Amino acid sequence: MANNLPQGYKQTELGIIPEDWDVKILGDIGTFSKGSGVSRTESNTGNIPCVRYGELYTHHNDYIKMFNSFISSEVAKNAKMIKCGDVLFAASGETKEDIGKSVAFVGNFEAYAGGDIIILSTNALSCDAKYIGYASNSIQVIKQKAAKAQGDAVVHITSDSIKNIKISIPPLPEQKAIAEALSDVDELIAALDKKIAKKRLIKQGAMQELLTGKKRLPGFEEEWVVKKLGDIGVLLNGYAFKSETYNKAGKYNIITIANVQNGKLTINDCNRILSIPSDIQEHQKLKKNDILISMTGNVGRACLVNASDCLLNQRVGLLVIRDTQNCDKHFIFTIINDGKFENAMIESGQGAAQANIGKKDIEGFTFLLPTNIKEQQAIATILSDMDKEIADLEAQRDKYRLVKYGMMQKLLTGEIRLKKPQASQILESKAIPVDAHIMAGHIVNRLYKSEGWGRTKLQKSLHLVGYYAQIYIGNEYIRNTAGPDDQRLMNYIDQQFRQFNHVKITRVKSKNGKIHYNYTPTSLIHEVEMAYAKYPENVRKQIDLLLDKMNVMDLDCAEILSTLYGVWNNRIIKGESITDDLLIADFYAWSKHKLDFEETRLRRALNYMRKENIIPTGWGKYIDKR
Repeated sequence: MANNLPQGYKQTELGIIPEDWDVKILGDIGTFSKGSGVSRTESNTGNIPCVRYGELYTHHNDYIKMFNSFISSEVAKNAKMIKCGDVLFAASGETKEDIGKSVAFVGNFEAYAGGDIIILSTNALSCDAKYIGYASNSIQVIKQKAAKAQGDAVVHITSDSIKNIKISIPPLPEQKAIAEALSDVDELIAALDKKIAKKRLIKQGAMQELLTGKKRLPGFEEEWVVKKLGDIGVLLNGYAFKSETYNKAGKYNIITIANVQNGKLTINDCNRILSIPSDIQEHQKLKKNDILISMTGNVGRACLVNASDCLLNQRVGLLVIRDTQNCDKHFIFTIINDGKFENAMIESGQGAAQANIGKKDIEGFTFLLPTNIKEQQAIATILSDMDKEIADLEAQRDKYRLVKYGMMQKLLTGEIRLKKPQASQILESKAIPVDAHIMAGHIVNRLYKSEGWGRTKLQKSLHLVGYYAQIYIGNEYIRNTAGPDDQRLMNYIDQQFRQFNHVKITRVKSKNGKIHYNYTPTSLIHEVEMAYAKYPENVRKQIDLLLDKMNVMDLDCAEILSTLYGVWNNRIIKGESITDDLLIADFYAWSKHKLDFEETRLRRALNYMRKENIIPTGWGKYIDKR
């Protein structure tokens, strides 16, 4: 087995790790103590930061970024003070998979930990607390914590059990570099979370005004009337499927209350059947944009059907709009997806163990309805656009979470090694978003077999994709011989490719003696494509159509297209006149090398850009000389 190990690696009980890494138990890297005190009622009695054990699950990930509880000095007397370098573990939880969730405290100020928290005070000379926080939430450590957990309804883990958990420890400089790389992604995720929360508040405010008639849209003056859902539609029940008919390989998804979330239908964990029952009713075969409402458990939750081959199970209601001439389905869905509907259904719910609502509860819900259906449609469109904006941000955040997950898998096992960067390199890397790595990797995967492929064509493609799809990838382009050029960006991408082994970079010497760099995808490129799939579908379609065009171009064509796009976009940014003659003049003024291209070829390229709608909009930065 040792003969099959990569050079510089060794086999350990935690798997294959670098030779200069150690495997230690947590008890060997610090001392353990326990939190104490701080009840729920005491958690907001003052201004001293505090962590309660439940917040380790709900508010903190890997290291503490902000506090949610603040106690008085009197309460602090019975709590446990924590200091910079401590790692906190939740001693209780609901599942074995989550037990022992850990976060590092890296602040230099007074803070406390409440009861049911286990505290590891690490040795700062050999351990970076933030690294320990990340590593303690890795897959290898989660499995160990789960194996040591006890209990069913409430799961517990002791400090003695946590002391014996094994963890891989790199040299201290590499610990800090790993923690820094992961926390950079965490900062991006946190920034998106804040932006999403702000957008949700804006939407909530818009709903309160638009759905009550407090704010009227321009051009509409017709009255609004009070309606019940039963006045404009009817609620139909699902089919009573039998569990013995379920089949994982089945084609048809059975939609239950578990699949009805707030505004979304989730089918990943659906039960399935092979064929449709002969006695099923037509309405129980769901169609796209059908409105579903949960009638048991989380009563009042609603969603639109967004998938095919879905069948409706019992205790999920289908709201069918009968008065389609006067009622817009999407407006009605907006009404019942508002919190007021769900709150009303919760109040109506009956049952001790599990809440239930009936057909009369749902059909009896009252709301305000604009009598002009066009006003309904206009309101629904505005709120739907807000939803799409939030969904796009959530997709981007999920993309970063996926990237972070992949980074943890590779960095915390030593599969990818990090050298401690200089301070200037850290600042430079922070300025370039993860999108640059993802976009460049996707381009390589699409174009690496195309004519004239190499570093220059990759950069021209990256320039066009960024500006055309309006995605900021940290570019600071300048005018260079072959067109828009950003060597800092390309060096960053090279560094990312080498670290994560998504793309192989080879150095080839051509017949004329020039050095040529080729880029080819490795077997790990699927990780990039998984991240790319998180972009909105319309953005991916736009990018891939452009790359299809780049795929049939040689290097000269790519250079011409990139440079013409650059000079055209520059003129739009400055508000200057745009004619073919002026664009061609700018092209030739770019550099002496541009005189190698015939004018007729440039005019054909401009005609091609207009025909294929590769037309700049003035987005991005002006590209100037260095």
